Amino acid sequence: MQTVDSEYLRVLLKNLFPGLVIEEVLKESGQRVVYFAHFKEGEALIKRQVSWGKIVLKATEELTAKQIAYLQKEIDILHSLKSPYYPKLLFHKVYSQNPITEERLKKRLFVTIEERLDAKPLSDVRNRFIDEKSVLGLLEKLVIALSLLWKHESKLVHRDIKPENILIYENGEVAIIDLGIIREEGAVGLTLTHAPWGPCSPPYASPEQAKNDKKNILFKSDFFSLGILAYELISGKNPFITDPDISNDEILENICQLKPPTLISLGKATAGVSNLIEKLMSKEPYQRHRTIDQLLRHIQAVWEEFS
Repeated sequence: MQTVDSEYLRVLLKNLFPGLVIEEVLKESGQRVVYFAHFKEGEALIKRQVSWGKIVLKATEELTAKQIAYLQKEIDILHSLKSPYYPKLLFHKVYSQNPITEERLKKRLFVTIEERLDAKPLSDVRNRFIDEKSVLGLLEKLVIALSLLWKHESKLVHRDIKPENILIYENGEVAIIDLGIIREEGAVGLTLTHAPWGPCSPPYASPEQAKNDKKNILFKSDFFSLGILAYELISGKNPFITDPDISNDEILENICQLKPPTLISLGKATAGVSNLIEKLMSKEPYQRHRTIDQLLRHIQAVWEEFS
């Protein structure tokens, strides 16, 4: 069941967190609502909350065992990552009682609070990345940032790389957000094997995610998503959305079967950039770059072609 923004939820949150000022609802996606907020000085019961400054508050109701597992995984990862590429986790707790009425909540509420990074989603600043050189530079920064997940001791896969989950600072540096469906390589997983597809955002999914092929959902799955992202920025169009009214099922079918025209054939990129993105979007994981370092070397080699 999806959690939705409502007057009831806002009042409950303000009762749970005196001094909380909700500025706007950022999005309702999956099972949670994401708010931009801050704490008002002089009203917050816990003084350090004011020092947090601008925050991102995520609220989830009606927790299932699977939801709890995903949320706990995100919490554990954010605690372990100490990097400007990822937001700091400031607070998390499950609530089952209304603090004002002391009545038991009909639905348990899971709240996490993260620092709000002073950056904008890539989806809002696409116009900064429309030529191949700017996209190549962005791609290199994203690979470096995501390497902290891929090289993590748990060998993590983000699985939801898309413009909304990439933040761009004014100076061009990047940050990665929303680790809600992160996965450990080789983990059994929480989605049924016979499910039509695994957790993902269909327009940016890899073929193995589209087929829910768990054993092949590795760091190379994120490579494929990066390829889609780069292709879309340079060409102005997602290569697998072939119709404005296309369904998610049809998008995922295209991801598995359709070979988009190369960027060089469209006149959008040089051979070096086109070949790099084509390799990232290879249908089979073994056809993509074998290692993270190999991908970085390939990016660097293409950079040298511009010098």
